[in-house]
Amino acid sequence: MRPWMGRAVRRGRIHGRLLLALVAVAALASAAALWQFSALRDDHDPDLAQFDDDGESAAAAPTSAAEGPTGEAPTTPSPGVSASPSATASSSAPASEAATTAEAAVTGPQCTASLTLDNEWDDSVSVTVTIANTGADPVDGWEVVIGIKHLTVTSTWGLSHIEGERYGDILLNAALDQGESVDASFQADVQGNFEIPPTIPCTPV
Repeated sequence: MRPWMGRAVRRGRIHGRLLLALVAVAALASAAALWQFSALRDDHDPDLAQFDDDGESAAAAPTSAAEGPTGEAPTTPSPGVSASPSATASSSAPASEAATTAEAAVTGPQCTASLTLDNEWDDSVSVTVTIANTGADPVDGWEVVIGIKHLTVTSTWGLSHIEGERYGDILLNAALDQGESVDASFQADVQGNFEIPPTIPCTPV
């Protein structure tokens, strides 16, 4: 073989080996590039990151809803506490007693005392007092209060003086059945302008 042909063969073999090495390096570089691309896509792909965030939020939502706004488990409100029977009974007792007292006052013995001016002189007057049983029960005795401005009682008929302005029955006219009435009278001195009221207080005794 000629010397120039041997040199050409050797150069061809060297070139072939270099080509194979370049191909191998290119294959390795391509594999490395693909691996790096996959890693970067997983780390920086916003769609994947949003999917991960949504998944975590959806998983945490039931827990947050169960725990409530403050992160604590909601508490069930306890039923309202009703007033105890003893407290209700004690509070209604005064009202019942007051109603009973008022009823007794209405249904018990009652009387009225009406006044009528009989005679009037310069310095005195004569007045009739009519005591009537206006209740449903008999009246065993009664008492009236004669307190009229500018009049001073000087004498009575059918009235007994108790004290001050208080006058009562004289036993003979004390008892009054339902609807009955009895007349008494008094004479009084006048000290100025006076006015005879239609009634005066009457109390059964």
